[in-house]
Amino acid sequence: MHIPVPKDLVEKAVKSFQAAMQMKQQQAHQQSKRMITISRQLGSGGKRITELLQQWLDWPVWDKEILDVLASQSHLGYQKKMFEAVDEKTQDEIESLVSLTLGHIDKNAYLYLLPKAIFLIAQHDAIIIGRGAHLFLPASLKVRIKASFPVRVENIMRSAGSSRKEAQEKIRAVDQEREAFTKELCRRLGKPYAESKNHLHYDLEISTDTIRMEEAALLILIAAMERFGLKIDLEKVLKDMRLS
Repeated sequence: MHIPVPKDLVEKAVKSFQAAMQMKQQQAHQQSKRMITISRQLGSGGKRITELLQQWLDWPVWDKEILDVLASQSHLGYQKKMFEAVDEKTQDEIESLVSLTLGHIDKNAYLYLLPKAIFLIAQHDAIIIGRGAHLFLPASLKVRIKASFPVRVENIMRSAGSSRKEAQEKIRAVDQEREAFTKELCRRLGKPYAESKNHLHYDLEISTDTIRMEEAALLILIAAMERFGLKIDLEKVLKDMRLS
Protein backbone atom coordinates (compact mmCIF):
# COMPACT_ATOMS: atom_id res chain seq x y z
CA MET A 1 0.00 0.00 0.00
CA HIS A 2 1.71 3.18 -1.25
CA ILE A 3 1.64 6.20 1.07
CA PRO A 4 2.94 9.50 -0.37
CA VAL A 5 5.72 11.03 1.70
CA PRO A 6 6.05 14.84 1.81
CA LYS A 7 9.25 15.99 0.11
CA ASP A 8 10.19 18.26 3.02
CA LEU A 9 10.00 15.30 5.43
CA VAL A 10 12.53 13.31 3.40
CA GLU A 11 14.79 16.33 2.94
CA LYS A 12 14.71 16.99 6.70
CA ALA A 13 15.69 13.37 7.40
CA VAL A 14 18.57 13.48 4.90
CA LYS A 15 19.87 16.81 6.24
CA SER A 16 19.71 15.43 9.79
CA PHE A 17 21.79 12.44 8.68
CA GLN A 18 24.36 14.68 7.00
CA ALA A 19 24.67 16.85 10.12
CA ALA A 20 25.01 13.81 12.39
CA MET A 21 27.75 12.32 10.23
CA GLN A 22 29.63 15.61 10.12
CA MET A 23 29.52 15.83 13.91
CA LYS A 24 30.59 12.20 14.26
CA GLN A 25 33.60 12.71 12.00
CA GLN A 26 34.66 15.71 14.09
CA GLN A 27 34.62 13.71 17.32
CA ALA A 28 37.86 12.09 18.45
CA HIS A 29 36.04 9.13 19.99
CA GLN A 30 33.98 7.12 17.55
CA GLN A 31 31.21 5.31 19.40
CA SER A 32 29.84 1.98 18.25
CA LYS A 33 26.78 2.05 16.02
CA ARG A 34 23.58 1.49 17.96
CA MET A 35 20.48 0.48 16.06
CA ILE A 36 16.94 -0.56 16.94
CA THR A 37 14.96 -2.16 14.11
CA ILE A 38 11.22 -2.40 14.60
CA SER A 39 8.81 -4.61 12.71
CA ARG A 40 5.20 -3.77 13.48
CA GLN A 41 1.77 -5.01 12.50
CA LEU A 42 -0.62 -2.36 11.26
CA GLY A 43 -2.81 -1.28 14.17
CA SER A 44 -0.52 -2.70 16.86
CA GLY A 45 0.50 0.70 18.23
CA GLY A 46 4.00 0.75 16.80
CA LYS A 47 3.79 4.43 15.89
CA ARG A 48 3.15 5.56 19.47
CA ILE A 49 5.83 3.21 20.81
CA THR A 50 8.38 4.58 18.36
CA GLU A 51 7.48 8.17 19.25
CA LEU A 52 8.22 7.44 22.90
CA LEU A 53 11.53 5.76 22.10
CA GLN A 54 12.56 8.72 19.96
CA GLN A 55 11.69 11.07 22.81
CA TRP A 56 13.67 9.10 25.41
CA LEU A 57 16.69 8.19 23.27
CA ASP A 58 16.82 11.28 21.05
CA TRP A 59 17.65 9.06 18.06
CA PRO A 60 16.32 9.73 14.55
CA VAL A 61 13.50 7.52 13.32
CA TRP A 62 13.52 6.25 9.73
CA ASP A 63 10.18 4.74 8.76
CA LYS A 64 9.47 2.46 5.82
CA GLU A 65 7.94 5.29 3.75
CA ILE A 66 11.17 7.31 3.88
CA LEU A 67 13.21 4.17 3.11
CA ASP A 68 11.00 3.59 0.07
CA VAL A 69 11.69 7.12 -1.18
CA LEU A 70 15.44 6.66 -0.73
CA ALA A 71 15.32 3.35 -2.60
CA SER A 72 12.81 4.05 -5.38
CA GLN A 73 13.41 7.75 -6.06
CA SER A 74 17.20 7.83 -6.03
CA HIS A 75 17.12 10.09 -9.10
CA LEU A 76 16.21 12.91 -6.71
CA GLY A 77 19.67 12.58 -5.19
CA TYR A 78 18.65 11.91 -1.59
CA GLN A 79 20.70 8.76 -1.18
CA LYS A 80 23.63 10.30 -3.07
CA LYS A 81 23.75 13.18 -0.58
CA MET A 82 23.80 10.70 2.31
CA PHE A 83 26.44 8.55 0.64
CA GLU A 84 28.72 11.56 0.18
CA ALA A 85 28.35 12.42 3.88
CA VAL A 86 30.41 9.37 4.93
CA ASP A 87 34.11 8.87 4.29
CA GLU A 88 35.52 6.85 1.38
CA LYS A 89 36.39 3.86 3.57
CA THR A 90 32.79 3.65 4.79
CA GLN A 91 31.52 4.06 1.22
CA ASP A 92 33.64 1.08 0.12
CA GLU A 93 32.41 -0.98 3.08
CA ILE A 94 28.79 -0.24 2.24
CA GLU A 95 29.28 -1.19 -1.42
CA SER A 96 30.91 -4.45 -0.32
CA LEU A 97 28.09 -5.21 2.12
CA VAL A 98 25.46 -4.68 -0.57
CA SER A 99 27.35 -6.94 -3.00
CA LEU A 100 27.77 -9.64 -0.39
CA THR A 101 24.15 -9.34 0.67
CA LEU A 102 22.41 -9.43 -2.69
CA GLY A 103 25.06 -10.51 -5.15
CA HIS A 104 25.20 -9.15 -8.68
CA ILE A 105 21.90 -7.57 -9.66
CA ASP A 106 20.86 -4.46 -11.54
CA LYS A 107 22.26 -1.52 -9.56
CA ASN A 108 19.16 0.53 -10.39
CA ALA A 109 16.90 -2.08 -8.81
CA TYR A 110 14.91 -1.22 -5.70
CA LEU A 111 16.35 -4.15 -3.77
CA TYR A 112 19.88 -2.89 -4.41
CA LEU A 113 19.17 0.67 -3.28
CA LEU A 114 17.13 -0.31 -0.21
CA PRO A 115 19.94 -2.09 1.70
CA LYS A 116 22.34 0.62 0.60
CA ALA A 117 20.10 3.20 2.30
CA ILE A 118 19.79 1.02 5.40
CA PHE A 119 23.56 0.49 5.67
CA LEU A 120 24.03 4.24 5.29
CA ILE A 121 21.58 5.00 8.09
CA ALA A 122 23.34 2.41 10.24
CA GLN A 123 26.42 4.63 10.38
CA HIS A 124 24.77 6.53 13.22
CA ASP A 125 22.44 5.76 16.13
CA ALA A 126 18.94 5.29 14.75
CA ILE A 127 15.58 3.56 14.95
CA ILE A 128 14.52 1.95 11.67
CA ILE A 129 10.94 0.85 11.10
CA GLY A 130 10.00 -1.89 8.67
CA ARG A 131 11.35 -2.81 5.22
CA GLY A 132 13.20 -5.84 6.56
CA ALA A 133 15.90 -3.72 8.23
CA HIS A 134 16.34 -6.40 10.91
CA LEU A 135 17.42 -8.85 8.20
CA PHE A 136 20.15 -6.50 6.99
CA LEU A 137 21.34 -5.46 10.47
CA PRO A 138 21.75 -8.62 12.60
CA ALA A 139 23.63 -6.68 15.31
CA SER A 140 20.66 -4.36 15.88
CA LEU A 141 18.14 -4.78 18.67
CA LYS A 142 15.42 -6.47 16.63
CA VAL A 143 11.89 -5.83 17.89
CA ARG A 144 8.50 -7.09 16.73
CA ILE A 145 5.29 -5.27 17.79
CA LYS A 146 2.10 -7.26 17.31
CA ALA A 147 -1.53 -7.46 18.44
CA SER A 148 -4.51 -9.70 17.80
CA PHE A 149 -6.66 -8.99 14.75
CA PRO A 150 -9.68 -7.68 16.75
CA VAL A 151 -7.47 -5.28 18.74
CA ARG A 152 -5.82 -4.03 15.56
CA VAL A 153 -9.20 -3.46 13.94
CA GLU A 154 -10.40 -1.42 16.93
CA ASN A 155 -7.21 0.64 16.91
CA ILE A 156 -7.52 1.44 13.19
CA MET A 157 -11.19 2.33 13.55
CA ARG A 158 -10.32 4.73 16.38
CA SER A 159 -7.23 6.32 14.82
CA ALA A 160 -8.41 6.57 11.21
CA GLY A 161 -12.13 6.97 11.76
CA SER A 162 -12.74 3.93 9.55
CA SER A 163 -15.68 1.59 9.56
CA ARG A 164 -15.08 -1.91 10.88
CA LYS A 165 -15.16 -3.35 7.35
CA GLU A 166 -12.72 -0.72 6.06
CA ALA A 167 -10.32 -1.38 8.93
CA GLN A 168 -10.47 -5.14 8.39
CA GLU A 169 -9.82 -4.80 4.66
CA LYS A 170 -6.93 -2.39 5.19
CA ILE A 171 -5.23 -4.66 7.73
CA ARG A 172 -5.58 -7.72 5.50
CA ALA A 173 -4.20 -5.84 2.48
CA VAL A 174 -1.18 -4.48 4.39
CA ASP A 175 -0.49 -7.87 6.01
CA GLN A 176 -0.51 -9.52 2.58
CA GLU A 177 1.81 -6.87 1.12
CA ARG A 178 4.29 -7.11 3.99
CA GLU A 179 4.32 -10.91 3.94
CA ALA A 180 5.04 -10.95 0.20
CA PHE A 181 7.84 -8.41 0.63
CA THR A 182 9.46 -10.33 3.51
CA LYS A 183 9.20 -13.60 1.61
CA GLU A 184 10.93 -12.10 -1.43
CA LEU A 185 13.59 -10.44 0.74
CA CYS A 186 14.36 -13.70 2.56
CA ARG A 187 14.64 -15.47 -0.80
CA ARG A 188 17.12 -12.89 -2.09
CA LEU A 189 19.14 -12.97 1.13
CA GLY A 190 19.17 -16.77 1.28
CA LYS A 191 17.46 -16.76 4.68
CA PRO A 192 14.75 -19.27 5.64
CA TYR A 193 11.38 -17.58 5.32
CA ALA A 194 9.96 -19.95 7.93
CA GLU A 195 12.20 -18.32 10.56
CA SER A 196 10.81 -14.92 9.68
CA LYS A 197 7.23 -16.20 9.71
CA ASN A 198 7.82 -17.78 13.11
CA HIS A 199 9.48 -14.55 14.29
CA LEU A 200 12.77 -16.28 15.11
CA HIS A 201 14.67 -13.29 13.67
CA TYR A 202 13.63 -11.03 16.57
CA ASP A 203 15.25 -10.39 19.96
CA LEU A 204 12.09 -9.04 21.55
CA GLU A 205 8.46 -9.64 20.61
CA ILE A 206 5.72 -7.64 22.34
CA SER A 207 1.95 -8.03 22.14
CA THR A 208 0.01 -4.84 22.83
CA ASP A 209 -3.23 -6.69 23.54
CA THR A 210 -2.66 -6.31 27.28
CA ILE A 211 0.51 -4.20 27.44
CA ARG A 212 0.12 -0.44 27.11
CA MET A 213 2.15 1.41 24.47
CA GLU A 214 4.14 3.18 27.19
CA GLU A 215 4.98 -0.12 28.87
CA ALA A 216 6.03 -1.66 25.56
CA ALA A 217 8.30 1.31 24.84
CA LEU A 218 9.83 0.99 28.31
CA LEU A 219 10.57 -2.70 27.72
CA ILE A 220 12.39 -1.85 24.49
CA LEU A 221 14.26 0.99 26.20
CA ILE A 222 15.49 -1.30 28.99
CA ALA A 223 16.57 -3.91 26.43
CA ALA A 224 18.46 -1.19 24.51
CA MET A 225 20.13 0.02 27.73
CA GLU A 226 21.35 -3.51 28.40
CA ARG A 227 22.41 -4.23 24.80
CA PHE A 228 24.22 -0.94 24.15
CA GLY A 229 25.30 0.11 27.66
CA LEU A 230 23.11 3.23 27.57
CA LYS A 231 22.80 5.53 30.57
CA ILE A 232 19.19 6.69 30.78
CA ASP A 233 17.42 8.48 33.64
CA LEU A 234 14.64 5.96 34.20
CA GLU A 235 13.03 8.11 36.89
CA LYS A 236 12.43 10.81 34.28
CA VAL A 237 11.13 8.21 31.83
CA LEU A 238 8.67 6.85 34.41
CA LYS A 239 7.56 10.40 35.14
CA ASP A 240 6.90 10.96 31.45
CA MET A 241 4.88 7.75 31.37
CA ARG A 242 2.71 8.89 34.27
CA LEU A 243 2.06 12.20 32.56
CA SER A 244 1.21 10.70 29.19
